[in-house]
Amino acid sequence: MLTTYEVRYARQTALPQIGWLGQEKLATASVVIVGCGGLGTVAAELLARAGVGYLYLVDHDIVEVGNLHRQVLFDEHDLGHRKAIAAAKELRAINSEIVVEPVVARLNSSNASTLLAGSDLVLDGTDNDATRYLINEVCVKQDIPWVFAAVDENYGLVMAIVPGQTPCFSCIFGEPLSLPAVPRSNKGLLGTITYMVAAIQVGLAVRLLLGDDEYAGGLLYVDAWDYRMESMPLTRSPGGCGVCGETKTSRRS
Repeated sequence: MLTTYEVRYARQTALPQIGWLGQEKLATASVVIVGCGGLGTVAAELLARAGVGYLYLVDHDIVEVGNLHRQVLFDEHDLGHRKAIAAAKELRAINSEIVVEPVVARLNSSNASTLLAGSDLVLDGTDNDATRYLINEVCVKQDIPWVFAAVDENYGLVMAIVPGQTPCFSCIFGEPLSLPAVPRSNKGLLGTITYMVAAIQVGLAVRLLLGDDEYAGGLLYVDAWDYRMESMPLTRSPGGCGVCGETKTSRRS
C-alpha cells in the first residue's frame, strides 16, 4: 500500500526527468525566495507543492488590498499582516511535510551574505534592480545558483545564473549604478504574466536542484498579451565582468 508521501508525489515522480531519486533531492533542497510579491508567492507555492524541503521567505512588507489581484498566497484576511509570515502559514497548510521559514527583513548589504548562505538556490521575487545586483554579487561570491525573474505590464524576463557556468546579472545588464531599492515601475501589471514567468522560473529551479546541466540557457522574454516568447543567447561581458570575471573555479564546473 502506498504511503501518503508516495501518493502526493506519484504524478511528479512518474516523470523520467525526476523519479524518486530526484524527489529525494528536492526533499533535501534549500531555497531562499527573496520577495513575497506576485512572482515570489507563485514560485513559493509551486516549490512547496513540488516537495522542496526547505523554503526561506525573505520579505519585510505587509499585505495590502492592491496585492490581491496577483499575489496568490494572500486573501482579505491577511490584510495588514507581514507577507512572509502570512505566506509561510499558507504554504504549511499546502504541504505540512516541508519546512517553511519566514524572514521578516529587507535584503540589504548588511544581511544578504548571512540570509543567502548555505542555500542550494536563490529565487528572485524582487521588484528592483538594486536588490538583484546584491543577490548576484552574493550568489557569485558564495557559488550559489539563482534564477532572475522580472515582470512589468504584460511581459517578463527569466534567466538562470550559475556561477562559473553562465554570464551573471552584471555581465548582461552592466555594472550597477547608484540605484535605490525601490520598485522600478508603477505602471500597470497583468496578473497572468506573474504566473507565467514564475512557473518558468520554478521549472528552471527544479532542473538546477536536480543537477540537470542541460537547463535552458539565455534570457527568455515572455509576453502574456501578444502570446509569444523569445529566447536570447547570452555571453560573458567581453571586457571582463567586475563581479564574476575573476571567478576561477566552481564546485559545479
